[in-house]
Amino acid sequence: MPDHSPLHALVYISRSALGLTNAELEDILAASSARNRSLDVTGALLFDGLAFLQYIEGPEPAIATTFARVEASRRHSDIRVLARGQVDARYFTRWSMACRHVDASMIQRLEASRWTDRAHPRLLAGSEANSGLGLLHAFWVQDPPVYG
Repeated sequence: MPDHSPLHALVYISRSALGLTNAELEDILAASSARNRSLDVTGALLFDGLAFLQYIEGPEPAIATTFARVEASRRHSDIRVLARGQVDARYFTRWSMACRHVDASMIQRLEASRWTDRAHPRLLAGSEANSGLGLLHAFWVQDPPVYG
C-alpha cells in the first residue's frame, strides 16, 4: 500500500571509507536501489572517489529509515546534513538509486551552494529558490545516468 504522507527530502555529504572499491560501490548501489524502491525513495548520488553527496526524497518515515542506515554504515564518516524538509514534488522521479562519478569540484560547488531553510520558508520549494537543488538538478538533467 503506497504511503500518502507528505514528501520530504534530505541532502547530505560524507566522506567515504578508505579503500572503497568500484565493486563494493556497485554492491552498495544494487542493494540500496532495491531497498529504496520498496520504500518509495528516489534521488541522486554523486561520488568523487572520496566524498558522497546524496539527495533523497520520499515519504518522511522512509527518508528517516534510509538516513539512519547511512548514519550506521561504516562506509561513511563525517556525515553532514546540508538540508532536510518537506518538498512539494519529486525532482528525481526515475531513480531509486543512481550514482554519478564526478570531479571533486562538483561536490565542492554543491556543498557551497545554498541548501538551508534560510533560502526559502519551505526548504526545497523549488530550484529557483534553492541554488543547491537547482545546480544538482541541472547537472543531473544534462547528463543523466543510464541505470537507476
